[in-house]
Amino acid sequence: MRRFFTQHIAAEILFLYFYPTNINGMIQKEDTTQIGFIQKTHGVKGELTLLLIEGINSEELDMDFLFLDIDKGLVPFYVESYRVKGTKSILVKLEGVDSESRAGDLCGTAVYVGKQQLEALDEMPDVGYVGYRVYDKKKGCIGSIRAVVEIVNNPLFALDFENKEILFPIHPDFIIASDDTEKTLHVDLPEGLIDIYLEEPDDEELG
Repeated sequence: MRRFFTQHIAAEILFLYFYPTNINGMIQKEDTTQIGFIQKTHGVKGELTLLLIEGINSEELDMDFLFLDIDKGLVPFYVESYRVKGTKSILVKLEGVDSESRAGDLCGTAVYVGKQQLEALDEMPDVGYVGYRVYDKKKGCIGSIRAVVEIVNNPLFALDFENKEILFPIHPDFIIASDDTEKTLHVDLPEGLIDIYLEEPDDEELG
């Protein structure tokens, strides 16, 4: 429960980092690419069938966030989970969509992802960095990478800093440089990301 809460808040920080909004708080459509549309509901717990358009392959997608075209504006949804059904169909569970009725309201809606979610997959560095010492541009040395957390299309580095587990995406935007001889990794993580983990609430605070 604690890890889910912290990861969710951290995901919101990453969302704001990658997808700045305009003055009205809306995502710029030119910064996104349409990948498909919501075809139908699946089951009674809010799952949706996302049908991909021609030229989009399910294996090429980073599914942290999806943008749905609602009332002529792109509304971001955090993806709780998803299951690939072949190359052209994905079963997806969006945060806040917890019933068949709510899911039904979204049927026929166009679905977009940020262009970075497609482009970053071609730029991902090798993940053989376990044991490397990590230096953040703002925090300095934050520990050594002890594991890679395997999440589909979004692997994370895990390390311990000030007796807290810190997770951050293996993403080229965050990596400044690496030194294989010294086994060091220099990163520039989004403002506030590490602090979220350091200020992690106790289980009692989460209810």
